Amino acid sequence: MQVEAVALRAKPAPNAEQTLVYAADGSVIATLRVQNRVTIDRDDVPQVLVDAVLGAEDRRFYRHDGIDVRAIARAALANQRAGTVVQGGSTITQQLVKNRYFRDAPQTLRRKSAEMRLALRVELERSKDEILTDYLNTIYLGEGAYGVQAAARHYFGIDAARLRLPQAALLAGLIRSPETNSPSRHPVAARAARRRALAGMVATGAIGPRRARWAAGQPLGVRARAASPTTRYPYFVEYVKRVLLANPALGPDEASRVSALYRGGLRIHTSIDPNLQAKAEAAASAHLPDNSDPEVAIAVIRPRSGRVVAAVGGRDFRRLQFDLATQAHRQPGSAFKTFALVAALRSGMRLDDLVDSGSATLLGSDGDDPWPVSSSTVGQLSLDRALALSSNGAFARLAVELGGPRIAEQAQAMGVTSDTGSNDAIVLGGLRHGVTPLEMASAYATLANTGIHVPPMPIVKITDAEGSLLWHPTPDPRVAVDPENSYLSTQALQEVVESGTGQAARLPRPAAGKTGTTQNYRDAWFVGFTPQLAASVWVGHTRPRPMYDVHGVSRVEGGTFPARIWQSFMTAALAGKPVRPFPYPSRLAVTVRVDPASGLLAAPWCAPGVVHTALPKQLPTSSCPQPPPPPTPAPVAAATPAPSRTPTSPAPSEAASEPVRKAPVDRPSPSPSPSAAPEASEPPTRPRPQPSPSPSPSPSPSPKKRRG
Repeated sequence: MQVEAVALRAKPAPNAEQTLVYAADGSVIATLRVQNRVTIDRDDVPQVLVDAVLGAEDRRFYRHDGIDVRAIARAALANQRAGTVVQGGSTITQQLVKNRYFRDAPQTLRRKSAEMRLALRVELERSKDEILTDYLNTIYLGEGAYGVQAAARHYFGIDAARLRLPQAALLAGLIRSPETNSPSRHPVAARAARRRALAGMVATGAIGPRRARWAAGQPLGVRARAASPTTRYPYFVEYVKRVLLANPALGPDEASRVSALYRGGLRIHTSIDPNLQAKAEAAASAHLPDNSDPEVAIAVIRPRSGRVVAAVGGRDFRRLQFDLATQAHRQPGSAFKTFALVAALRSGMRLDDLVDSGSATLLGSDGDDPWPVSSSTVGQLSLDRALALSSNGAFARLAVELGGPRIAEQAQAMGVTSDTGSNDAIVLGGLRHGVTPLEMASAYATLANTGIHVPPMPIVKITDAEGSLLWHPTPDPRVAVDPENSYLSTQALQEVVESGTGQAARLPRPAAGKTGTTQNYRDAWFVGFTPQLAASVWVGHTRPRPMYDVHGVSRVEGGTFPARIWQSFMTAALAGKPVRPFPYPSRLAVTVRVDPASGLLAAPWCAPGVVHTALPKQLPTSSCPQPPPPPTPAPVAAATPAPSRTPTSPAPSEAASEPVRKAPVDRPSPSPSPSAAPEASEPPTRPRPQPSPSPSPSPSPSPKKRRG
């Protein structure tokens, strides 16, 4: 390009330098570089591609002189109406200048002014076809492909000259945000981008509406892409790239971030632990080894740091590039009940509060239509037992009492970032949009970290080739659950593993978790944690369908393969590690005296109490029954002296001659107290409060014990 770049203080971009990605042990797991650029002549560019690019990016290209004032005004109006940037006013010439001379420059008025002046100079010195050809050979179209020829070969396996309308429109639609609209990773967004390009072609008259509708309905048709030969853990590497391409620290926009990532010579140090990654992959393949089996996704996090140390995104990256661990949003089933339990404890409830658990038709908290709930349990259950048995009836009633918004708020505070919606049915996994295994692992890790949530992060630091630090993530820990409720929730989740639906996940060390199964057995989950690691396991088909008769399991539920895979991974991952208990919030503990007969707080009228130290919500809230007062003896009436006899007085009868005594008043004998002492086998660490029929010191307010 023969222009006066020096006068404008602009320099062409430097030569690209490859970026290296490292695992936690320092080994190289990927090399990122610009390795797919092929130039072609104008004669080899099909007209359908030219029409698609002009319709999508610059409809007045052949009529303006490098700057399109009309397009700038139209974009400003559209952006003002939308309240965000939905259109750009830059011409193809301006984009070419930016890509060639200002790729990494910050967005300033001075830079924009220089860009416009240079665009005018380019238009004076070069023909429109030369500018367009140069542009088509330099634009980035995603997944390492620069230029339309490289993109056509990469996505479709053909030369650009053979592109048809649906393919040309897709490539044109990718120009604005090639990674965000990646057809391999984001097919829905890619279809929308193609529709916008087709609409632009209709607007310019290149095609008619009927042909546009036909092209919009065609499959994307992209071929499976293989990972670079130097890439280990391709799902994880793609996850790292997505995180960085959304990170403003790498550049003000997507184009500058792509340039830094593929051309900047970065050294990206990640958190993946090859040892744990190998154990996660081995656990998945040991239980579901066949290609016809359901897929397995695993996400593993260190609770205190939020670092993602292992991630299994699928069985074969060459066959499926969609990352099931970090991108697949699936319904969580009963694994979402944990957030309702935490919300209930936050509202003042206790683990020993009783809730009706049977099937019922409920009226939702928002007054909507009746909600029929089927439950496998009957009668009243304590909250912790309802969780262990995964009672739908108990937790549906709990959701109605709490309200769906409180459950959704709690889930978000603990690490769920998806749009779950807030109706009551989310407690049973009926979310507006599903959640990813990474989100669920992150949310449960909050409990493993005593209620403090640390957002997940796969990157430790980024340096330049010489080792100078360029960027590192700053953890943003925040209290999502208070320490007492976090500990109690963990206790309840331990009961799930020890005696509930998650027994297949049992370990010879403290472990907690929850199963989840969706309708018709389409998704099965186990999400759990130890003090050292939190892991989420999802099992299902990429196109949801029931999972019946899989390796001898008639119906795949959360307590089957997901719990077994979790158990296998944790057993291997923690082998040789010290056995640690879950942290106990001792500073919140309270010491009281408990009446051993009733299990209630001791009072002066009880036998000497036993000293007991526990968290406030583990202690009774009322005192032992006060004994009834002794019966009052009946008063005895004094004898009445006989009256003197007079001639005028009649003679008394014989009966009257007997002294008259006041009959004693009958008094009911004291009834025995209805309070019953707890069973001897009940653990003393959490005595259950009993109702007291006699006066006692006023307990602090507590929620009603029977709910439903």
